[in-house]
Amino acid sequence: MSLDAVRNDIREIDEKIIDLVAERQRRAAEVARIKQEEGLSIHDPAQRKIVLDRVFTYAVESRIDPVAVRRVFEILIDMSEERQRECSGDGNLP
Repeated sequence: MSLDAVRNDIREIDEKIIDLVAERQRRAAEVARIKQEEGLSIHDPAQRKIVLDRVFTYAVESRIDPVAVRRVFEILIDMSEERQRECSGDGNLP
């Protein structure tokens, strides 16, 4: 396989990752609605820990750098919380 072909495969994977992040953001909007209805706080340290521990373990099992994966998910969680704030009228997004 040529370098260009491999790079094209990676580009396609990158687009799939972006699609999944967008889906995760849509789910965060649903979470915001539910939290609002139930009077829950957007920031949930216990849930954050559950997610970060789960992805760390899965990264170890998948033989990829768990520390890097954890950092990626910290960003994703921050994005989700920002989306929830935005849906609640308190965010920075347009």
